[in-house]
Amino acid sequence: MKKIITLCALLSSMTLTTIAFSEPRSIGESRTLNSKILGKEKSIQVYLPAETGHPDQKFPVLYLLHGQWDMLPAVATLDLIATTVPEFMVVGIDSRGPELNVSDGADTFARFLQLELFPLIEEEYPAADYRILSGHSHAGKFVMHQWLMDALPLTQYFAFSPSLDDGYLLDKIQRLPNAKDIQLKPLTLTMASEGEHMYTPYTKIESLLKGNSGFLFSSSHFPEESHRSTKHPSLKFALQESFPEWAPSGPVKMSGAAGIKKHYDTLSNRYGLSALPSIEMLQQITARYSVGGSPESHAKLQPMFHYALRDLNVSAAPFVEIVDYLTENGYTEASSIYLAALCRTEDSIDRCRTMPPNQQRKNIE
Repeated sequence: MKKIITLCALLSSMTLTTIAFSEPRSIGESRTLNSKILGKEKSIQVYLPAETGHPDQKFPVLYLLHGQWDMLPAVATLDLIATTVPEFMVVGIDSRGPELNVSDGADTFARFLQLELFPLIEEEYPAADYRILSGHSHAGKFVMHQWLMDALPLTQYFAFSPSLDDGYLLDKIQRLPNAKDIQLKPLTLTMASEGEHMYTPYTKIESLLKGNSGFLFSSSHFPEESHRSTKHPSLKFALQESFPEWAPSGPVKMSGAAGIKKHYDTLSNRYGLSALPSIEMLQQITARYSVGGSPESHAKLQPMFHYALRDLNVSAAPFVEIVDYLTENGYTEASSIYLAALCRTEDSIDRCRTMPPNQQRKNIE
């Protein structure tokens, strides 16, 4: 057990060192679109997750209004909760003023999203058919308006401290038909410390929507947060509420390849996404199997390598890195066991050709 704990600490320190000396993360690719619908140019930023080791992976997309201000907080929040929710593409849209007014530009801007932006992103980027529209403040009001209209091809909606003080949204929600007859997309609503002019309508809307059987609704009040600072906790709350139990538990990780495969297959079916384990997690799990010391633990290595290399088409290179890492940190026997199991799955690895046959047989036994 001591060795396993030490290994976990070493793997964590290796990851932290990599982050500490890497280049500063870019917010994303900046682009300018010539929108015929809006009759003007529109700036966007597109953030893609770092290389995942799954070359054909497609990502759900978070379409972020007020992208000129909110892109950095969104990407930072995703980094903070990495592994607990899916990897996301983020598309930050420069949006402000009248184009987001629910009585003026909302329909035009919605048509821009549906007919120009969504098709562009899905044609040119690895975007899955899973779209979330997120907005804060004035943009949050636009999001809730679109949620009520239910005309956009979106999967769900996030509205953070939306502008509620004019009574527009409360009035619309009060006019909704009987809750059992409503079929709307999932909505997450949050509120910061905004004063009674915002908090009172928020509590009324929350009361009207909670327990509704026609759609999924989640909400949270953050009284300790300001209008500006609520962006981080609100997005964290919304994503983790939307994807509960995304990360496999400790027992599932240690159960072997079949348990991990079942976990991600269940997620894929539930959300309509191609849910895949991260390469880093597969490295850590297999390293723990080799250091475990028991024949039962070692027996889990080859099935896990088969799952990674054959079912997921992961390269063998990340696992060869673990062979060296174990050796360099004094886990010589574990490294030998690890390499033997890896070579029984993929014998074309250069390292396997130089392994003495008697060592292979010893480790197999």
